[in-house]
Amino acid sequence: MKRLKAALLKSWWLALPLLVLSSWWGYKNYYRFEQCQAINQTLMNELKKASGQIRAQKSFLEEGDWLNTPLSLSLLDGQEVKLKPDETYLLIFISTGCPACLEIALDVYGEVDRYEEKGLRIISISRNLVEELADMASARNWPMVVAHDTTGQLHRLFQIDGLPSVILIRQGAIGIKANALSIDRKLPDLKEMIAETFEDRAT
Repeated sequence: MKRLKAALLKSWWLALPLLVLSSWWGYKNYYRFEQCQAINQTLMNELKKASGQIRAQKSFLEEGDWLNTPLSLSLLDGQEVKLKPDETYLLIFISTGCPACLEIALDVYGEVDRYEEKGLRIISISRNLVEELADMASARNWPMVVAHDTTGQLHRLFQIDGLPSVILIRQGAIGIKANALSIDRKLPDLKEMIAETFEDRAT
């Protein structure tokens, strides 16, 4: 009986660190989820407020629409990038306050980054302040070009209602638009569309 109690006590002490670690991990991820949910709710509320005017003026872009006017992106280093109608861009909308968004963005990037050397331009876009984005890019060794959209103009143009969101622009046309709820479903189409674009150029 004493041996049994000793074995149980030993097992308890061995399991205690794992229980503590598991509880901490669960709380940490729940907190991260709450952060992401709050950010997405803010985006949806802002878009809902502006939806009447946006739709009345048709000042937004959906899948199948064309980017008829030049679009400029402001980068962290102060440079301006103008989207050219004869190039292909993958825009990934993120937030530094949503760790899960950043991880998903990196996953998407990892699926298509090999096409960068063939001409695909991958740009991550955020409404965060420049300082916050610079800190995030440095801390995470962020592999993508980072553009800031502090005013939310690009978010409204593409009707970004959840993060992360991805927009594929091929030769001026919106080929794929996906948010957090549809990225997994649309990822195969995204990869196929990008592959077709650069395979066609190679032939």
